[in-house]
Amino acid sequence: MSRLRVGLLVNPSAAQGTARRTGRQVGHLLRLAGISVVDLSGPSRGVARARAEEIRDELTALVVVGGDGTVALGAEIVAGTPVRLGIVPAGSGNDFARALGLAVDDPESSTRALLHALSRPVVTIDAIELTSVGEHAAPHRSLALGNVNLGFDALVNARANSARLGLTSRYTSALLRELASFTALPFWMEIDGGERIARDAQVVSLCSSGVFGGGMRFVPEARVDDGRLELATVSGLNRLQLLRFFPRVFSGTHTSLEAMEIRPVRELVIGLRHGRSLRAYADGEARTTLPLRARVLPGTVRLLAELPRPSVEGAQ
Repeated sequence: MSRLRVGLLVNPSAAQGTARRTGRQVGHLLRLAGISVVDLSGPSRGVARARAEEIRDELTALVVVGGDGTVALGAEIVAGTPVRLGIVPAGSGNDFARALGLAVDDPESSTRALLHALSRPVVTIDAIELTSVGEHAAPHRSLALGNVNLGFDALVNARANSARLGLTSRYTSALLRELASFTALPFWMEIDGGERIARDAQVVSLCSSGVFGGGMRFVPEARVDDGRLELATVSGLNRLQLLRFFPRVFSGTHTSLEAMEIRPVRELVIGLRHGRSLRAYADGEARTTLPLRARVLPGTVRLLAELPRPSVEGAQ
């Protein structure tokens, strides 16, 4: 019987460089368990991706070590193939890993979970496909696994990424600074092929995992394997009310507010009216500018992990 062959892709800059050490630990532990490990890491995303795609058909699994952006890169590499995606959280946010209940900053536990999953039936999860639309849009396609941020949440993400504080401090600081001059954005939307509607909103998030911003469970009942996305919008709040809204996300009491609406969707085409420009963020990384199309790709990624069971409330 041939040995299992696993590709290891490490983001060397994640978590101020500590992901590199985590990757070495995980590779060593996998080899001790009898797994053939191929290091696919490179100095850039492009190089790492090219290396992985070159030998992808020879792999049983691709294990990524880094944050949400690295996880999304891994998903793009393995989506639609038999190769399973393993995740070792080693970034600053690790929101997708948190949504899955994976151990954070614990290489030994992460490796044990990977080895256990290799002996278990295949688990599939959804991905979010993002494409540019519009008469003058350049062809652009990418995948996300967790969430797509399209409003105030995208602006905060952009500002937080440029700061040097810890993630929670960065996000809080960015939120306060963006709030000082923020007004509702004039969106247009086409939901599941329906007619175009106008909607002024502060926050627009398209969620599969529902967790972002360093652990904020924005859509607590979102599932990564149900073949749908959750479109969450917040509208009708002034700046003070919006400031008071975000602390409620951590306590889980925000979903009952009249200002928040959550609806299941499979496809969303969205842009801004009046010539406004905004760049979407997905899994913590900058993506294409609006307008864009986002649609769910059910079960397109094979996950090397076990999914948490839904809560009793979410299962009803």
